[in-house]
Amino acid sequence: MSKKMTLADGRTLSFDSYGDPDGVPVIFNHGFSDSHVIRNPDDALTASLGVRWICADQPGVGGSSPKPGRKMVDWGLDMEQFADHLKLETFNVAGHSGGGPHALSIAYHMPERARKITLASPVAPFDAPGVTDMLVMKDLKMIVRIRHHHRLLRWAMGMEAKKIEKDLASYVRSAGDELPHDAPTFTRTPEQEAMFEENFRLGYIQDEKGVYEMTEALWGWGFDPGDVKQQTDVFYGSADDIISPDMPRYLAGQLPNSTLHEWDGAGHYGFIDRERWTQFVAAAKG
Repeated sequence: MSKKMTLADGRTLSFDSYGDPDGVPVIFNHGFSDSHVIRNPDDALTASLGVRWICADQPGVGGSSPKPGRKMVDWGLDMEQFADHLKLETFNVAGHSGGGPHALSIAYHMPERARKITLASPVAPFDAPGVTDMLVMKDLKMIVRIRHHHRLLRWAMGMEAKKIEKDLASYVRSAGDELPHDAPTFTRTPEQEAMFEENFRLGYIQDEKGVYEMTEALWGWGFDPGDVKQQTDVFYGSADDIISPDMPRYLAGQLPNSTLHEWDGAGHYGFIDRERWTQFVAAAKG
């Protein structure tokens, strides 16, 4: 069961940690429709890498309170309170997909405390010229088209929540049908399949609130990637069915101190698989 803390404005933040409790602290940021549980489920593997993997649910996800109208930059302030709560003087940050800009927000807000950044398949600012043209998944393209039709957008996201509530296992299998390069990752082991089921369940446990609020935050981050100066490793899969590899490459080009790493044949969620997880966590450790 996840832990909880109360933020200064009264909102609840739910979180958990994995791996080595005495290891290098890394605050990990989950992506769109995901939650704090997303990881390689072999926590002994993470522990063996000497990392304390710390994960919080974003607003409207899991047990974290919604924050209507939030901007990406606001997450840095939440995570400052979170780091204080955990008594972390310094730490590294990591993020996957839509969690990429969340990790950058922390680094932007706390440049002296957030030492290193590691990203997997990160998205770029959706309001930057040409970025939304780099989306591959049809559902994300639809979100871009109806973004300003808020009732319709929330209805569509609410329908996803109903699918998960009705049959969680079928939802994960259907996700694999839509994302063929991720399908093996979703079902690699029984533990991995169970992790993805719990991940998506928590991602939509508050219906559409979490995904809707993140969607809005993907435009107008409130900071420029060029202002994030820390060393950044950017990993991406060459067979991503959700975003084009051009997007993480574009974002890396906006970051002043970044290094690109391609995972040949990996899908969007490929960072979860054992070998790539080892590379990703080792890079996050610094």
